[in-house]
Order: sequence, then C-alpha cells, then structure tokens
Amino acid sequence: EQSEIAILRSRGATRGQILFIYLLEGLLIGALGLFGGLLLGSWLARLMGQTRSFLDVSLFAGQAEPLVTVFSSTAIQYALLAIVLVVLALLLPAFFASHHTIITLRWEQARSLIRPLWKRYYLDAFLLIPPLYGLYQLNKQGAVALLGSGEDPFSNPLLFLVPILFCFGLGLLFMRLFPVVMGILAWVAERLPATTLLLTFRQLARSATLYTGPLLLLCLTVSLAFFSASMAVTLDSHLHDRVYYEIGADLALVELGENTEETDQQGLPGQNQIQTAAPSDDAEEPRWLFLPVSEHQQLPGVEAAARVGNYSATANIGGRQQAGQLLGIDRFDFPSVAYFRPDFAQNESLGGVMNRLAVDRANIVVSRDFLSRNNLTIGDPLRLIVVAAGDSAEIDFIVAGSLDLFPTQYPQDGPFFVANLDYIHEGLGGSYPYNVWLSTSDAADGQVIVDGARQLGFAVVTSQDSRLVIQSEQNRPERQGLFGLLSVGFLAAAALTVLGFLVYAVVSFQRRFIELGMLRAIGLSVGQMAIYLAGEQALLILTGVGLGTALGLLASRIFIPFFQIGSDKSALIPSFIVEIAWQQLATIYAIFGIMFILAVAVLFMLLIRMKIFEAVKMGEAI
Repeated sequence: EQSEIAILRSRGATRGQILFIYLLEGLLIGALGLFGGLLLGSWLARLMGQTRSFLDVSLFAGQAEPLVTVFSSTAIQYALLAIVLVVLALLLPAFFASHHTIITLRWEQARSLIRPLWKRYYLDAFLLIPPLYGLYQLNKQGAVALLGSGEDPFSNPLLFLVPILFCFGLGLLFMRLFPVVMGILAWVAERLPATTLLLTFRQLARSATLYTGPLLLLCLTVSLAFFSASMAVTLDSHLHDRVYYEIGADLALVELGENTEETDQQGLPGQNQIQTAAPSDDAEEPRWLFLPVSEHQQLPGVEAAARVGNYSATANIGGRQQAGQLLGIDRFDFPSVAYFRPDFAQNESLGGVMNRLAVDRANIVVSRDFLSRNNLTIGDPLRLIVVAAGDSAEIDFIVAGSLDLFPTQYPQDGPFFVANLDYIHEGLGGSYPYNVWLSTSDAADGQVIVDGARQLGFAVVTSQDSRLVIQSEQNRPERQGLFGLLSVGFLAAAALTVLGFLVYAVVSFQRRFIELGMLRAIGLSVGQMAIYLAGEQALLILTGVGLGTALGLLASRIFIPFFQIGSDKSALIPSFIVEIAWQQLATIYAIFGIMFILAVAVLFMLLIRMKIFEAVKMGEAI
C-alpha cells in the first residue's frame, strides 16, 4: 500500500489524514477480532484441556468432562491489549510510508536507500547476548531452576524464552548472509547454460530485503516447532522412563505369602512390611508358603510375571559396614517384565546382565560406586548379611559385574546389589516374601488384574500401575496448558506463514508485473517463466525450512538437557535422553510442501492471465 499512500500524499493529503484512515481501519479490524477472537479463544482453551503432548490432542485424555471457560476481566484486558498492538502495527508502517511522494518512493523501490532497522543498529547481534548469557548460566548452574522455575519446568513457560531468542537471533544473523550466499550462487550460475537459474539467483541476491520478512517468518516457525516437538517427545519419553524406573514394570504387586507360624497375619501397605513371629522349632515345615507365580498369567491382560525380592543387605569390608539393598530376581522371567535401558549398564543389554548371573548361581552384580569405592574387581568374593522378614543370614557371593542404575534402585539410598532370588532364599534357609512384577497388554486394567489376583488367592497388599501414573501426570493442568499453548502457537504460526507466503507471492508478482512482462516480451516462454518463479519460491522455502531445521536441532541439543530439574531423586534418575522429533518434523515439512504447491499454482495462474502488452505500456508510461 506504499504506492497508494504516496499517491495520496502527492495529491495533497496530509500525514494526519493518512494516519486517521489507518486508525479507523485498525479499530474496525479490532472490533471484529474482539468478538471473534474471544469465541475462538474459548474453544482453543477447551481444546488445550485435552492436550497430552505437542500436537497430540486426545478427546478422551482422562478428563471426566471438558474444561469450562470463563470470560474473565483479565481475558478482556489482554484482548484489548492485542487490539492496541494491531493498531500500532498498522499506524507505524503508515507513519514511515507517509513521508514519501511518488518520486521518493520510486527511488527507494529502485534501490535500497535505507537498510532495515535491525541491520542498522545490529539488533541481531544484541539479541544473541541474552540467550548466550542464559546458556552460560545454565552450564554454570546445571539446571533451569536458575530461571525461576522451581522444581517443575511446566510451571514457568518463560523458560522457553531463552531458546526462542537463540533461534530468533541466529535467524536474523543469517539474514545478513543470505544476499552474500545468493550472490555467490549467482556467480556460479553465470558459468552455467541455465538462464532461469541465473535469473532466480540474481533476483534473490539483488532484492534480498524484499524476501527477509517471509524467509525469517518461515525460519522461526520451523525452528520453534521443531524445538517444541523435540522437547515434548523428550519430556514424554522421560516421563515414561521415570515412572517405569520407579515402579519397575507395567504393574508391580506387593504380595504376602502364607506364614505357617501365624494364625492371623496382617500386612501393612508398603514393601516387606509384614507381621512376623518367632522362628518355628520344626525345621521340616517351611515358614512361608506361596502360590506359583505363573498363576498370575491366568489373569486377562497379563502377559508375563516375575518374582522380585527386595531385602536389606549389609557388607562388611575392611571393618566398615555398608548398608544397601539386595534385589533378588528370576533371571529367566525378569527380562520379559522389567524396564531397562542399556545406559544403566554402560550400554550392556539386560540379557547380558542376566547372562552374568547365569554363569554361577552365586554371582552378584553390584552398583559401580560400591565396586570402585571398595577396590573390588570381577571375580572377587563378597559376603553380605541379608535380612528378610525379620530373619538374617550371611550369604557368600561372587562379584560378576557392575551397574550404574537398576529399576527401583536409587544411588542416593546407598549401594545396591542384584542376585539370583533362589540362591538368596537358599542362603536364608527357605522361601521369603517377594513382590511380583507383571507385563500387561496396553488395554489391560490394573485394578481388574489386582482384583483377579485376590480371587485366585494371592494376598495383594498394594499395587502400582505405571500406565495409570503416566496418564495422571499427562493430565496435569500445567502440562496440558504448556503443551496446549505450544501446539496452538505452532498451528497459528504455521497458518500465518502459509497465508503470508501466498500473499507475498501475489504481491511480489504485482510489484514485478512490468519486469515479468518485459522478460516475456524479449522471448522467455511461459514454461521458463514458470520455472523462474517456481524456483524462486522453492529456493526461499528450502532455505527457510533448512535453516529452521538446523536452528531447531541446535537449540534442542543445547537447551533440552537443562529441563531435567527437581530435588526429588525420582526427578533426576534416570537421566534425560534428548530425542529429536523426526516424525513430527515430517508433518511440518508436509505443511510447507503444500504451501509451496499452492504458491506455485497461484503464480502460474497469474502468469497465464498476464497480458504482455499491458506490462509494456505500463513500462513506457513510467
């Protein structure tokens, strides 16, 4: 609209009159947007209430009923603030454009007289200072708690300001290099026989300022969407890892066997909290009786079951006693039910760990800190005092390996040991209570399994369902609000980017109408012109998408590891594994691929309808 403003100024309109026109336009747009925006915002808020992760909306995410939205005074205030910003976005460009007449406008369009504001004052360089300083502090402190998030990254969305500024600053910095890169490519194209390729690179190199806006918008949209998706995938994966590490399997049951020395046994909630009596004088009768653990597989939804005994253990090395936890497992059944990551054992699989226990029934795997602290090596003997259900015994083991982590065991609680359950029971003189870990199908109901186990005769004291805990965590309002905000923000940004590129393609065609007509007049065919315009759009989109992907990947690698915070031991163990959202990136690419097809189709239609004589006459008139 700069040409229209220049014409009005050349015909006597004052700057005040022009600004008043745009003020009225802004108020009309704001009034329509106020009512429509509040209704749309209410619907988006209800949609965000069903969000489980980035771009993952489930209408059955566990909510008993949808969120009820209220038009509060705060919402109205933010809506009015948005209208003020819209009016300013109209008035400021109109104010700067209104000092032009037709002559000065044509001068500026012919060559760039004034560089953009951010280039003149090096705002791109200044914008890199806050994120780089934030990164320095994060590396120094080692957690995003420095930025005021407390113990929950979902409680403060401002945490994402640092990576956003990082992507924005680097994107602006690349805008300085874009004409240089296009100039080099144009120099290379001069030595090639392709005319349309040379025209494309020269146009982008000589008129780079015309493409800065859409290119930067595309770069930011892709980079922030890629970062948000990768962060969401990483946080979702860590939620799964954290819960399964704490519980150990899909479903963990704390069960009591039958104590033959008691007539009335009662169990308290919690592991190994069992009422016991004095040992029996009759050595022939076992103290504890248990149903076969394989009976659990009769329950619907149970795929595998394994015994896991968690007992206290004390090592006496060099006259120094060290208390820890001894985990007794069935090495045949355990791998089919337990959660495990190779990094728990320095990239050794769970099968490899079980093979260490299979070599000798007395083999034991110990925590790595315990191994190094006591100068033990593989093959050394280790004697532990094991306590189970009030009884204790000294059992001799052979060190067969070491572990950094193991499900349900936290280094903060002291050393841990993993051994064969049957060998432990032999050392104790009989079977002792143990827990049962179950692998269940995705559709299985944990409470139904627990009720079924009790009907079979198992004394289930408590249970822990990993999937239920994960679902409860995903339905937290803070988590839903953050991921819902990121999802809605990406959809809005993607829609505006697609719309902006289509508008840009049409406006660019109209602005260069005479130039394109002259190219047709001197002999370029419709096909060559179509390749020229399509190549220009393709190069812009590929540059923006490629740069956005690189920035998003870089921001993900740098900033996502700092989002693991908390004082609770379960929040820090196991450690983050940054996962890149390549699958979601394919969706992002598909969106902008469709945008490219639409832009080329619009330009091709305009090109077919273009009349060469009109462009030539307009050029003669100018």
